[in-house]
Amino acid sequence: MADLVVVPSPPEDWNTEPRAPFIAPALLIDVLFDQLEYLVSHAGGECPAGCPDCKRFKQIKKLLLVPFESVSRAVAPQLRPDSVGKVQNVCLVV
Repeated sequence: MADLVVVPSPPEDWNTEPRAPFIAPALLIDVLFDQLEYLVSHAGGECPAGCPDCKRFKQIKKLLLVPFESVSRAVAPQLRPDSVGKVQNVCLVV
């Protein structure tokens, strides 16, 4: 039969500072950068085809780059006839 090993507990007064009953959450910016770092690691070619993390990275990349995209406006079609602004002969029949 094995011998019983008794481990002494720490003294009652070894840490008298008040402690929070929970672990404080991480800062949001730290979590966001950790997630982004994780997704960037999937940008390489080591992942299998259809990797959901690679798809998510492409979505996030597209969203993050939106403020830096140049706005290219299509030329609006002309809504007035060519005759507007030109001298015209008008004949009124009464």
